[in-house]
Amino acid sequence: MVKKIYHINLKDISLSEVVSNYNLVDGKDLPHYFLDKFNFDELTKSERIYLALKQIAFKHNLSGLSIRCFDLLTSLKTTSCLALAKLNQEGIMSSCEGDIPTLISMEVVKRVTSSSSFQANPCQIDNENKRMVFAHCTLPLDMVTSFKLDTHYESKIGVAIKGELEENKEITIFKISNNLKDYFVSRGRIIRNLNEKNLCRTQIEIEIDNPEYFLKHPFGNHHLIIYGNHVEALRNYMERITKDE
Repeated sequence: MVKKIYHINLKDISLSEVVSNYNLVDGKDLPHYFLDKFNFDELTKSERIYLALKQIAFKHNLSGLSIRCFDLLTSLKTTSCLALAKLNQEGIMSSCEGDIPTLISMEVVKRVTSSSSFQANPCQIDNENKRMVFAHCTLPLDMVTSFKLDTHYESKIGVAIKGELEENKEITIFKISNNLKDYFVSRGRIIRNLNEKNLCRTQIEIEIDNPEYFLKHPFGNHHLIIYGNHVEALRNYMERITKDE
């Protein structure tokens, strides 16, 4: 169905290939761009994950990837948050937690808007005032106004991104459903960045036209945040590409 509707070929790659590539990277040769900001050993592991995934992307000619990142917590005692942030910045679309519908949604966003997208979890909903909080521990580095490094929220290990997004910025929220035909798209606006201790590291409060969707029938947990108003363009694309299905 993915190939038929979106002309995307999916390839299943064993996590053992990631681990093998990771073990072949010599940490002593890494540039360590962020040494002044975080723990040396944790950064070394995160950069090895980044190089391992980038090698896989080149080897298999991937335009995007999704990794079962929570498996890395046990197998390598690290996270892929920094790796995915850098890969997305470089144009290799990368989603967390093996989320294929979100990765497909990222591809559609790239086709329609040529923009990066922030994969985020809805965390708080104020339906009456049409406000929500979204958060996650990684986002494309080309979307931030500034950022710092922190640990991964759930595990308290590895390296995560505490990013600041542009405030008072119009945005679009988008997600394709698991059936690949239905979708959600809405206009919104970033109100402010947050710094709550009980959420994933990058946190934004937004205004949204229809938050009730998230209370009734959301298409999964992860949704994409994109800078700019692309509601009509995404709707037109989705209606066109799925009309014969």
